[in-house]
Amino acid sequence: MTTLPLAWIVSVLTSIAAFALSQDTRIPFPVRLFFCTFLLTLAAAGLLLGLRLSFDTRWAAQLQPLVAVMVAPSAYLGFHALTQNGMLDWQKLLLVNGAPVALTQVAILSGLPVSADVFVLGITSIYLFRLARMLPCNADDFVHVAPHAMRILRSAIYATIILLGMMVASDLLVLAASLLAGDAIVLSFLTGISGVFTAFIFVVALIGAPMLLRPSKGTLASPENPTDSDREMLATLDAFMNDKHVYTDSNLTLARVARRLSVPVRDVSTAINRITGENFSRYINGFRVRHAQDALRKNELPITEVMFDAGFVSKSSFNTEFRRITGRTPSQFRSGREDV
Repeated sequence: MTTLPLAWIVSVLTSIAAFALSQDTRIPFPVRLFFCTFLLTLAAAGLLLGLRLSFDTRWAAQLQPLVAVMVAPSAYLGFHALTQNGMLDWQKLLLVNGAPVALTQVAILSGLPVSADVFVLGITSIYLFRLARMLPCNADDFVHVAPHAMRILRSAIYATIILLGMMVASDLLVLAASLLAGDAIVLSFLTGISGVFTAFIFVVALIGAPMLLRPSKGTLASPENPTDSDREMLATLDAFMNDKHVYTDSNLTLARVARRLSVPVRDVSTAINRITGENFSRYINGFRVRHAQDALRKNELPITEVMFDAGFVSKSSFNTEFRRITGRTPSQFRSGREDV
């Protein structure tokens, strides 16, 4: 009786998760693109692993490292796309990170007298380090994550770092076995166990990603009650925004606003987080969207021009934030359509 490999169950689960994530238009397109690539890469790895271990398919063994080198970069890009920098020029980000992956795949296919696991080990280690560098980032750096979800985000990053570390350790074991033992049975065992276990844990670790990215409804509960100083700070900040319209500056930062108000950066960030439940970027985008709404009502300027005038520089970011706040796209808002 033929039984389906366990790795194929992982492939089915990750494929379903990727499809569900791709359909959620509330999540910015670059974030969906990179995380879906990550999930589909895991699905492909599970499929090839099942073919390799259960049916001894030679071509699956040859393709597996080509897929494996994409796992860590796509995971990193998914998290990076949650930051404002990741959203500003995601096409360039994709090109810069995709080039070394493609070169690595070419090197694997070239038939060099080097184990493919060496290439997988190298690129996974690089992106493990890059992902670790995201840990010091604060709530204001992750424009698409509400402050109350930062703990979940950090847990997901930590889990991914641990799991990438497991992949590195697994590749080292496989490489050591190939150099010292040369036993095909040992190689199959190490590759199979590490691949299935790593893929399964990745799925578990990222199962909450849609919940993390999903825009919340209503008022968010903050970890601390706002103080009178927080309310005074936010009132001052609101007045500053309404009077000076500094939000139309696409390069506006929290530090620049704090300097203009002659107050500590932390005081501004804390007041926004405690009272609105949002980070600085979302707070500023609220003013930008309202500015765009007013422009769309009053004139017939092209939507792209309205976008730039409001302070947005990315069409995908503008559309995402506009829909998050108003429930409609800019074109639907201008035409007066209520359907979404």
